[in-house]
Amino acid sequence: MPEENKRKTLYIFIDESGNFDFTPSGTKYFTLTAVSTLAPLKSREELFQRVYELKYAGWNTGQSDYYFHATEDRQEVRDWVFGAIKQLDDIEIDVIIAQKNKTNPSLYLQYEPFTGKPEKRDPFTDGPNKDGWREIKLKPIRSEELFYDKMSQMLLQYIFRRHEDKDHIEKIVVVLGSLFTDAKRGYVLKSLKRYLKNNFKKPFYVYFHATASDINCQIADYCGWAVYVKTERGETRPWEEIKGKVRSCFDVFARGDGTEYYEHKT
Repeated sequence: MPEENKRKTLYIFIDESGNFDFTPSGTKYFTLTAVSTLAPLKSREELFQRVYELKYAGWNTGQSDYYFHATEDRQEVRDWVFGAIKQLDDIEIDVIIAQKNKTNPSLYLQYEPFTGKPEKRDPFTDGPNKDGWREIKLKPIRSEELFYDKMSQMLLQYIFRRHEDKDHIEKIVVVLGSLFTDAKRGYVLKSLKRYLKNNFKKPFYVYFHATASDINCQIADYCGWAVYVKTERGETRPWEEIKGKVRSCFDVFARGDGTEYYEHKT
């Protein structure tokens, strides 16, 4: 198959770091890191070889299935993987960073009516409540859907700006991790599909796959980890390994008024 016919699908592998706990005990940052490529198999031979060497070495010592996972890998493995990623010439990295305690609560809290039990006393006369008056309140419901929607749209916007002439792309494939609850998977899927449908008038597919299932998911895991430890811990060495591939890195609240809605525990 001619090379020009192979490079018609844009693959986007998305890794998220941090959590949706918008309290002082949650992570300070939430980040989305995308690794995009038109050639997902190009120059992956050494990565395939190395991961299978480690997999079979693990089986020989009674260890469970192995795959590249930056959080758990030994430092020598991390060094090797980052070195291999640095040599890839087909990937582009885009990053969205959000400092969570600067996020307006309207992006992760919704309110719905809560009807309390009938008051025994009329709150206006302080006498007996004869007409069954009920106090109407609003109760907060945690919902990260709007927050994720905003973050993912910004991420995709930065990617698609480089592909404004979309004629060279026939399809888009977006791959995310599989460790989602059904509810989260539902709104993530809805958010991505809505954006892609409105902004990309060609076929697209969204998949949820375990990191272990694909070498490019593992590359995205490493790049996402490099972003996470830089923002959350101030460790810059992993970031230095990938920054040459980074096409955009947007800190959502870097230029805001500095308002913090709660104090993060250090």
